[in-house]
Amino acid sequence: NTSFGFLFNITELSVLEVRQKAEVLQKQYPQDLDISFMNECIHFRSYLKDLPESVTTKSVLYLCKVLKDDNLHDIYPYVNIALRMFLCVPASNTSAERSFSTLKRVKTYLRSSMSDNRLNSLAILNIESQLTNSLNYDKIIEDFARSNARRKKLIEFIN
Repeated sequence: NTSFGFLFNITELSVLEVRQKAEVLQKQYPQDLDISFMNECIHFRSYLKDLPESVTTKSVLYLCKVLKDDNLHDIYPYVNIALRMFLCVPASNTSAERSFSTLKRVKTYLRSSMSDNRLNSLAILNIESQLTNSLNYDKIIEDFARSNARRKKLIEFIN
C-alpha cells in the first residue's frame, strides 16, 4: 500500500510531510491508528535522526527491530501498529486467486467424490507446479520402491 511508503524514508521527509502522510494513513485506518499517530511519527523520526549515521533506515522490518530492541513499542504504540500492519498486508492477492482457479482444474465432475485431504494435496501440487515440474521422479520412484521392498522383507521375516 502506498500510504505506508513514507515509513521507508521518514528521516528524509520534513516534519510537515511526515505529519501529512501520517494523517492520510491514520484516516485510512481510524480504528487501528489513533489521532496521536501523527505526533508519534514526528517523534519517531527525530529518534531515528539522532541514531548514529551508520544505523540508517533500511526497511520497515528494520524499523520494527529498532522499536523492539530499544524497547520503544510502548513509547510509539501506533507507529509499531502501523509498521506491523504494513508487514502483514500482502503485496498482492494473486497467489490466493491462483489457488481458487486451481481448484476448478483439480476438482472436476469425475473427481467430485475425492476426500478433502487428497484434494488439498493435489491443489498444492498444482499451485506449486514450477517446483513439481523440477522434481526428479525417477529418484522418488526408486526411493519408494526401495522402502516398499524393505517393508516386504520385514513382513516375510516376521511371518
